[in-house]
Amino acid sequence: MIKKLLFKIFSFFDAVKDFLFQWGIKILVILIGLLVLHNALKIVDLASVGYTGQYKNLQEVYPEDEKYANCYVTGEGSKTVVILPGFGESSPVIEYQTLVRGLSDEYRVAVIEGFGYGYSMSMRKYPRTNENICAEIMKMLDLSGIGGPYVFMAHGQSSIYAMYLAEHYPDYVSGVILLDSFYPKELEDDYRLQKVKDQVANYNYTSIFELTGYERIVSYIHPETFKIDHMRTIPEIYGEEEIKQYRDRIAMSYLSRTMMREINKMQDNARQVMDYKFSAYLPSLQIISSEKEEEFKKDYDSKKSNTNSDILSNELITNPLIQRVTVIEGDHDLEFSNPKGVIEEVKAFLSTF
Repeated sequence: MIKKLLFKIFSFFDAVKDFLFQWGIKILVILIGLLVLHNALKIVDLASVGYTGQYKNLQEVYPEDEKYANCYVTGEGSKTVVILPGFGESSPVIEYQTLVRGLSDEYRVAVIEGFGYGYSMSMRKYPRTNENICAEIMKMLDLSGIGGPYVFMAHGQSSIYAMYLAEHYPDYVSGVILLDSFYPKELEDDYRLQKVKDQVANYNYTSIFELTGYERIVSYIHPETFKIDHMRTIPEIYGEEEIKQYRDRIAMSYLSRTMMREINKMQDNARQVMDYKFSAYLPSLQIISSEKEEEFKKDYDSKKSNTNSDILSNELITNPLIQRVTVIEGDHDLEFSNPKGVIEEVKAFLSTF
């Protein structure tokens, strides 16, 4: 009996060894080939003039280091809406075109691509702290010739920066819109804190594979991963140029090293504005996706979490007359799942002040 068991065990290891010998080297060669090709294409793109179209408007944020970041501006109006993208978005200027086109008929709209995002350069020298990131945002707007004050519309994790801007640059902030926001108070809840830690760990793990350029391939064979299939249903906004540029940015900027430096500072940045509340004189709108509300409610009702989106959003409010919360149908990527709903809510909000 023991001999038979040992024979089966050794047979299994022999099979594994044969597989690794036959396929392991081939897989390794393919991975190395992808790594070399992907990074060679990156070098070629960086060394060339590259894209010079309408979505690229680089500003020299750090002249002494020759570091440029992208600030896309369009539209005219009495108010300026500044979109701060969610974490990890490879091409904010393309991704948020649904909202940009819907708002720029009445307002000036700017999309910030911080260092490591979109057409912007990488950043190692200056840590991804609230202080540095927000100073860079303000400088990009100034260099773009856009006078304040601004209405900051922050998606996801960028809500941290919107809060910091409102607190430290109050004369330049006339309103705040939080779009399916991350709330710093989530870190006070053990369950939500663990979710954040797990997500950060997953980003760090996934970013390792970025070196192979797999996301370049995924954007073609599984376009729904990056919402490209959805883009194709809106040809009046996403033509071939937009989709090509979006794919190029995915290949160049997916979970970039600068993004990873940012996400690894996220908890420290969030704790810095943990006790932030809107000033009683600051108009604000919080738009929460139905997906997020349902997820948080489920975790709260099951007693996994001690907080939900109602509690978190209402803790920020100090003046209900000019500060409100609304839930609209859609998932976290509201710029794709319900741009019309977002635009309607934002325009109604902007008309009140």
